[in-house]
Amino acid sequence: MSVRPGESAALPRLPGADNADPTRYNVRMRAVGSWLDTIGQVFQVIPDLATPEQVQAALREILHEPQLGLYWWDWELERYVDVRGVTGEPGRETDATTTWIGYESRKIGAVVHTPQLLDDPDFVEVFVPLMRIAMERDRLHRDLVAKLEQLQASRLRILEAGDEARRRLERNLHDGAQQRLTAALLGVRTLAADLARDPLLGPKAGLVLAELEGAIDDLRELSRGLDPPLLARRGLEAALRAGATRSSLPTELELRLHRRLPGPIEAAAYYVCAEACTNAVRHARATRVWLRVVDTGTTVEVVVRDDGIGGACIECEEEATGLGGLLDRVEALGGTLAVVSPEGKGTTLTAVIPLDAPAADGPHSSITARA
Repeated sequence: MSVRPGESAALPRLPGADNADPTRYNVRMRAVGSWLDTIGQVFQVIPDLATPEQVQAALREILHEPQLGLYWWDWELERYVDVRGVTGEPGRETDATTTWIGYESRKIGAVVHTPQLLDDPDFVEVFVPLMRIAMERDRLHRDLVAKLEQLQASRLRILEAGDEARRRLERNLHDGAQQRLTAALLGVRTLAADLARDPLLGPKAGLVLAELEGAIDDLRELSRGLDPPLLARRGLEAALRAGATRSSLPTELELRLHRRLPGPIEAAAYYVCAEACTNAVRHARATRVWLRVVDTGTTVEVVVRDDGIGGACIECEEEATGLGGLLDRVEALGGTLAVVSPEGKGTTLTAVIPLDAPAADGPHSSITARA
């Protein structure tokens, strides 16, 4: 039964009341009505998702109990904690009474109050069940928030570990294979020059030189994709302009970036642009790409659009890379990723990353996909 403030409700037969005695029954109804009014005040005064301190302060005022204390049962550590999360032992107070809140199968909490509250049986019959439901809801909500925070932290650690692995691999390629191939290239160039006039060996030496130069270029491009050195040295705008210059498709840029951004955010924005442009070349059969990156002051907005065949989506990708990897990266920073890709009408990929993202200082993110 729910009663809004200002309304009345028909009362059921009350346990323990002599309903044959009109006088006693009327007194009983007034008592229950008083507690219903009190419950109405609870819903009015205490805001939704109030902190434990707010709940305790409001109950002290509503019940006229300035020393009232609330305790929750911490089921993981098997102890009672007060509204500040400090371990407490309700029931030890000599001048107060403790009403235990819970079920037969589990503990929920406790209310420490003056003994006078127990003089009214409706405190136990009406108010305590309300507190049981409210405290259980509060505990479940706080547990859920804690688990989500742990999940967010875990995703950030995975993201940081992946980026560190990228940087390590890029350094190994640059200092190892790339250096050795560059050294070999010098010898092959000398050999090709010496054999340039040889009608039989000259063309073969020139072909080997061209293949080696192409392999080194491919290795450099792979290295840049793993961890673009320009991104770390000069920032997002310089890295995007350099990438657009190397792109095989005409790329129109609109960049409004007036400052360096936190490293994880710059990396996420760069990889969103790089992956979207790569998809435009490899899969979308596009002829042009438009790229827009704006620092709004509170967020970084990235929009990449192409004129390809469309049909891109995140959920339907066979491999958990590409757009799926971008989603993980953006959401780990508290951002959102949206893909609009109707058949035959190109693809627009939009990412919005908050500048107060957890990694930027050291959820809840969403994804939308429409065809």
